[in-house]
Amino acid sequence: MASYAFATLQARQKLQELWEQGMAVKDMSTALEVPLSTLYTELRRGRSGDRLPDQRLQYDASLAQLRMQQELERRGKQSR
Repeated sequence: MASYAFATLQARQKLQELWEQGMAVKDMSTALEVPLSTLYTELRRGRSGDRLPDQRLQYDASLAQLRMQQELERRGKQSR
């Protein structure tokens, strides 16, 4: 079974914390030991539409967790 870099809400909350501190994506990738592509995918998944004070789009860990759970549920359903 594949292992997911952001399988837990705690990992997503750590990402949110670093993002809100203004850390660059490349630095977060190094700190979290996650490939850049995975990090960008996760940041896109958790976009809330709001902006941080530095004008970057806000990342919401609980929203990302919800969207991932919904995606996993959809993967299991087969339409015939």
